[in-house]
Amino acid sequence: MTRDEAFELVCAHTPSDSLRRHMLAVETCLRWYARKLEEDEETWGLAGLLHDFDYEQHPDEHPLWGMRLLEQMGVDPVIVKAIASHYADKTGVRPETPLERHLFACDELAGLITAVTYVRPSKSILDVEVKSVTKKLREPSFAAGVNRDDVQQGAQMIGLELHEHIANMLEAMKANAAELGLQGNPGA
Repeated sequence: MTRDEAFELVCAHTPSDSLRRHMLAVETCLRWYARKLEEDEETWGLAGLLHDFDYEQHPDEHPLWGMRLLEQMGVDPVIVKAIASHYADKTGVRPETPLERHLFACDELAGLITAVTYVRPSKSILDVEVKSVTKKLREPSFAAGVNRDDVQQGAQMIGLELHEHIANMLEAMKANAAELGLQGNPGA
């Protein structure tokens, strides 16, 4: 599957711009980590882009419905297994490989970083700092849907201190701010 084909699949199954942007954010971060770790950037990027594509239309069957479709389409089993591992409670597949661990580590944190960006006066990720994210992480009522335990566990799973993982994701997302809808009005 090419990146264009994957994005078409995302668009066909995800009407919500916010969920599409979430998947783009996770893709962005996984591609950044793949380059840093000298892993296969396309495989990592596709796993990030596709990880939630079925969530909106099949929330009760997510990610099992999407995994079945991807398998029928002949998508690389490495990608399908990574998607399974990001929702281990439902699939029973625990994150083991570097790709699986990084997908898990980036998923919830991407949502938190996006939420932090939206409450900035500038609405720009370019103005978001690590300390802003860590402060909001300690506020359970802020972005209450973000699983704080998963954020902490994800950083541990990839062998990084949380502040370092946040800094890496900010760097990745800032470099792709326009596509993620997070450019805002920097400095406002």
